[in-house]
Amino acid sequence: YTISINNLKINLYKTLSKFETYDTINEEKKLKLFSNFYLPIKVDKTTNIATRKVDVSYTYEELLEKTTKELENDLNIEIGNPQNVVNKQINTYSYDEYIEVEVIYEVIEKIGTEEKIIF
Repeated sequence: YTISINNLKINLYKTLSKFETYDTINEEKKLKLFSNFYLPIKVDKTTNIATRKVDVSYTYEELLEKTTKELENDLNIEIGNPQNVVNKQINTYSYDEYIEVEVIYEVIEKIGTEEKIIF
């Protein structure tokens, strides 16, 4: 935590992180007396979250299944009602270093609105 009063900063702890790779999240809170009157005092909170890099290798079939499942879950959440899906098509393209997966859904939606036409 850091307390700031105008240009004076008071650190309440050391800001050195013990992690090799990490993400830093800064939050700032200003003190206020009434609904719109802020004091020139603020409290800064700095949080370090350790990250770890992991190399994962998949076979072609595992990667295809994992990617297709994730894309279908995202589309099902976006569509909402899976009963409206008329046709589902999955295209895969393999390259030297990666594969490309394309999932195409045909969905029936009611997009019109009923309005009274007045001339």
